[in-house]
Amino acid sequence: MDVLVDYYNLSPRQRRKGVVHVIDQIIAEIVPEYVSVSERRIDIRLYGGWYEQRMQTSDAQTISATLIEHFPTVIRRPHDRTHIVVNAELAYSLKCDPERHLWYTLRPKAAPRGIEFVDPAAVGCRHVDVCPLRPGYDFFVDGRCPEHDCQITSRLVIRRREQKLVDAMLAADVFYCSRSDVRQIAVVSSDDDILPAIITAMQCGLYVVHVHTKERHTTRGSYVRGKGHEYVQLNLREEV
Repeated sequence: MDVLVDYYNLSPRQRRKGVVHVIDQIIAEIVPEYVSVSERRIDIRLYGGWYEQRMQTSDAQTISATLIEHFPTVIRRPHDRTHIVVNAELAYSLKCDPERHLWYTLRPKAAPRGIEFVDPAAVGCRHVDVCPLRPGYDFFVDGRCPEHDCQITSRLVIRRREQKLVDAMLAADVFYCSRSDVRQIAVVSSDDDILPAIITAMQCGLYVVHVHTKERHTTRGSYVRGKGHEYVQLNLREEV
């Protein structure tokens, strides 16, 4: 069975417990009822922005080292005591082309559009002349440092990092599984962007165990109506 995990769709609390804990939790959810008795191997792939340009991110280095230390491992199925080999790896490439790494999956971007910095005076600030928020407001609105001889602009200092290719990689691997000899997969994500790939895979006869990363989260019924025999939903529990 292939288990495809959208790693950064997991909550920060889940990730803080460590990748081995996350995998143990996923295995505990799917193995007792949803891994067929004929399965003797579970392959887990973790998807994320693992490369900033062509360099591994610090997260990728830490997680990769942990996976190498703990996997593969062998677990026992609770009911019949048969053994299952569990392997886990970071998804650096597509399943259809495993030798070709996809670089640049984490990229710097400018500040997102549509964010508004409201003038402190407009929301009731009574100390506009000495308000510590005022320079921030001026810098955000003007896009330049208030010091006339400074060349720093907001585009130089307000940035964010964004995953690229990752959702498409996961979706492509879901579809690839549906065209191979795989009969069932588990997809761990609450991101609706993966649903078109899941629906396509089910149309191709693949049995999908959809593990939501958020408690009480469910897929909108209209997306999977009539797919009860090919689709099941579970939820990872948010442990305190």
